[in-house]
Amino acid sequence: MIYYESVYPKSLKGTSLDAGLSKGWYRIGQSFITTDLIMRTDEFVPVFWLRIDLKRYNPSRSARRIEAKNKELAVAIKPWEINPEIENLFLRYRASINFSMSQTVTEYLLDNELSNAYDTYMLEVRDKKKLVAVGYFDVGAKTNTGILHFYEPSYASFSLGKFLFLLEIKYALEHNFDYYYMGYLAKGDSKFDYKLFADKKSTEVFLRPLNRWLPYVPMEKKLNRWGNKIITALSGVAEQNNEQGIF
Repeated sequence: MIYYESVYPKSLKGTSLDAGLSKGWYRIGQSFITTDLIMRTDEFVPVFWLRIDLKRYNPSRSARRIEAKNKELAVAIKPWEINPEIENLFLRYRASINFSMSQTVTEYLLDNELSNAYDTYMLEVRDKKKLVAVGYFDVGAKTNTGILHFYEPSYASFSLGKFLFLLEIKYALEHNFDYYYMGYLAKGDSKFDYKLFADKKSTEVFLRPLNRWLPYVPMEKKLNRWGNKIITALSGVAEQNNEQGIF
């Protein structure tokens, strides 16, 4: 079990990215991190890393409904870039949310670095000519992983954040990938539960003590017990590190 670890790779692509993701690591900015706990207000919350086994993927009714709702929108997939139109959309999105985020897309993705260590692509979603959503995702040899999604606040009823999620799954399926990684689920914080909407039955959860990915559905009720074990094992270490200013 791990409270928090991070590295800053010069390059992390292809099978190297696949290997890291398979061990419960994830990109934040230009770092590559893993953790079993996050801090929420004054308590530690256990987290569990998720992925979709694309061989078993069968979109849920909710996923199909979102795809149908947005079928008239134009979608483009291209190598990543950041421009004023994208930054302005991010600023409008950031002003509409009730949690903290980086000030800009540049800060979120590059973390004050001059280059990108990852093989990153982007999704542009437009309603006619109007840019309404953008998503960034990293690609390995046989996997991909969502990094940043944001959208026009006035289009909230279109579920564009989830639509970007589905577009990244579609990309993975079209490229015959094995897995789509979507970050972590936090037991005790429901804001991450949306990651289960696409298809619970093909979703897997990483159990670090076993070094195994297991189907999420049969494990769902057991995760609280695993989470309590993680908190017991690591909270003392985490509190000591926080007191020392390490994290």
